[in-house]
Amino acid sequence: MSKRYQGRTVPVWCLSLFGGSALFAAASGLAQTAPTEQPPSTSNAKQLQSVVVTGTRASNRTVAESLSPIDVLSPADLQSSGNTDIASALGRLLPSLDFPRPAINDGNDALRPATLRGLSPDHVLVLVDGKRYHTSSLVNYNPSVGRGSAPVDLNSIPIAAIDHIEVLRDGAAAQYGSDAIAGVINIVLKHGGSGGQVTASGGVMDKGDGAQNGLEASLGVPLGKDGDLGWWRVALNYQSAMKTNRAEYGLQDPASNGGVEYQRYGDPGVKTLQALTNFSFVLAPKVDLYGYINMSRRNVDSNGYYRTAGSGRNVPAIYPNGYLPHIVNATNDVAAVLGVKGISDGGWHWDVSGNYGVNRLNFDVRNSLNVALYNTLGYTPTQFHVGKFRTTQGVFNLDVSKEVEGWLPNALNVAFGAEYRRDGYNIYPGDPSSYYGDPAGAFPTGSQVYPGLTPQVSGNFSRNSKAAYLDLETDLSSKLSVGLAGRYENYSDAGSTRSGKLSARYQFTDTFALRGTASNGFRAPSLAQQNYESVVSIIQNQQLVQVGTYRTASPEAIALGAKQLKPEKSSNYSIGAVWQPTNDFNAVLDLYQIRIWHQILYSDQIDLIDNPALFAYFNSVVPNSQVSAAQYFANAATTRTRGADLVTNYRMDLGDYGNLRLNLGANYNHTKVLNVIAPPHQLTDHVPGIQLFGRASQGILTAATPRTKYIIGGDWLYRGFDLHTNLTRYGAIERLGDTPAGDQHFSARWLLDMSLSYKLQDWSFTVGGDNITNQYPTRVTPNNAYDYYNGEIPYSPLSPFGFNGRYWYAKVSYHW
Repeated sequence: MSKRYQGRTVPVWCLSLFGGSALFAAASGLAQTAPTEQPPSTSNAKQLQSVVVTGTRASNRTVAESLSPIDVLSPADLQSSGNTDIASALGRLLPSLDFPRPAINDGNDALRPATLRGLSPDHVLVLVDGKRYHTSSLVNYNPSVGRGSAPVDLNSIPIAAIDHIEVLRDGAAAQYGSDAIAGVINIVLKHGGSGGQVTASGGVMDKGDGAQNGLEASLGVPLGKDGDLGWWRVALNYQSAMKTNRAEYGLQDPASNGGVEYQRYGDPGVKTLQALTNFSFVLAPKVDLYGYINMSRRNVDSNGYYRTAGSGRNVPAIYPNGYLPHIVNATNDVAAVLGVKGISDGGWHWDVSGNYGVNRLNFDVRNSLNVALYNTLGYTPTQFHVGKFRTTQGVFNLDVSKEVEGWLPNALNVAFGAEYRRDGYNIYPGDPSSYYGDPAGAFPTGSQVYPGLTPQVSGNFSRNSKAAYLDLETDLSSKLSVGLAGRYENYSDAGSTRSGKLSARYQFTDTFALRGTASNGFRAPSLAQQNYESVVSIIQNQQLVQVGTYRTASPEAIALGAKQLKPEKSSNYSIGAVWQPTNDFNAVLDLYQIRIWHQILYSDQIDLIDNPALFAYFNSVVPNSQVSAAQYFANAATTRTRGADLVTNYRMDLGDYGNLRLNLGANYNHTKVLNVIAPPHQLTDHVPGIQLFGRASQGILTAATPRTKYIIGGDWLYRGFDLHTNLTRYGAIERLGDTPAGDQHFSARWLLDMSLSYKLQDWSFTVGGDNITNQYPTRVTPNNAYDYYNGEIPYSPLSPFGFNGRYWYAKVSYHW
């Protein structure tokens, strides 16, 4: 396979499908290849290739030759806007990826989920240097995009450590295991013992709030003489972002017994500290020791809804004018990989590694109180530790591969391996004062905004899984490439599953090729979905109510009809066309369909207060419960997602006036709920016609993510200057209500990002603005029961681009 495609035209766009920065770097001979490859020759732009390691176990597949759609994003792409975190940058670069910015979402203000192709954030597998990365520990329980998920926290990895990111937009469970239904994000770290960079950045919102500043650095050190023993790298990141606020003030809240409310609605205050170190050390000829350690701490200060002076959730003696409670989260991530890899005398590539990751989310509330404690003892603290969530993942991998010559026209790449994984999930209780409740149930229980986690809901949960895979790939001719993968996996709590994938690519001419894949996949229920439990305060019909989420094995959930969760099953079909009529223009179109059976979803709020018979039944199981509604997870629906991705790139040499590159990316995506399970008899016996997963919840899947998203980008490079422009259209979305009368349509919006950079020797200077057109979402209307709150919250958390308005920023970098 090492001689495959010699003489074939290879597109120069392979180094970047979006954003364009890596594209021009490729044309200049400056782009980096995958860490294990030598830089390609720059003598002919047609021969430039970016070797990818995601979606294939062959050692020399390029983006142009990939059997599946894949995007490669460079650090220049990631830093082409004012964003300083990975998820926000990906949301601006990839039409198929969305990263909304909801507010007043409790801990989810600290751990925001990203979605690929409109599917759940849980359906995206994240790898770092090809190794599975651990998930976060908090469930997204609010009625916003990603509801019910506990995905990976992409923003726990410093951008300064990243060489490039490969985004595989295709089902890959047969290759990588659980979660890879929508695709795979592989974050490839910088390798090598040379080079370094320091970048200082700062910015502020047009409204004058949300000021940000940061400092990041990366450094490589050779080991031994001229690096003959390997290399070591370190990356550091500090970022500080102040709060934003787009709430409106001075409105009355009759549901809280009058009084002025002073809401805060916007991005939280965030301070981030990160360090990542990675290395490779030569143990012997053809044997290397390698690994990395990533440490991240993010302190997040968000808030809940204002409690007015006369509210039953206030004590006027403490807060005579009411109060705005704060949620203070400290999220800590640690990930470490240690492995040994080499090549045997027979040419077999082998890799043995261990991988451990942990996410811990501490919950504190400030500027709060416990009404029940005050009325019992005449005293209440105003700040509480309300509990902690923790998730762990330990993985052991064995991977073996070789190009086998012989009975086929070209070498057959054979890869096989095994994996053992152990997952853990912990819930720790809060201070006793945070969950104290009046035994008679006369007063609200626990600390306001987030009642403390009780010893009864705390616990330690774990499981293990064992897997084996086989992956074959070859070129049957100079035009036809095929791949076949299969995987068997067994979970100690969810049973066994099998998955497979067939891929093919046919090069009809030097300028046109077709590719396609067919696969089935799975996703095991996360330990968080099986065991998360809490009571939180949310808006329902303009009132604050307490809603309990119960683990499926709890007496509360069982009383409401919960059953043990089982794995989701999926099928994924895609077909794509790659066209490059000239060296300066290319277009790629991929069509896909994804079907998911037994999809794990967060149930509707099962109304207890307004259904006396159900309330009485529930309280016979859970005496003195103060929750107004209850929820749990269930294998609730079958869904189908259909869509298309279009990518085009054009490069123009302007002679004495520099170079111009243009790119267009577009995504169309439509999810349909094909069927929903019938509600259990425990509910219908007491409330005929009740639904477990109703219209509003289905709308979060089908209408809350833009059906279309377009990105039009351009760069004009002239004598050290780079004028960058990115115009993004976010399609319309809808908030569906429980009935059509509660629906609200949010119109499409065009957002313009621009920046101007100048390079002077080893320095680079950038000034720019995001959302220069200063676009805001459609304002919420009173019929929208899930978003409207007395006119004080003007924008929906469903907005795919947030609601902060224009942002100005500047960056200064020094490279060596």
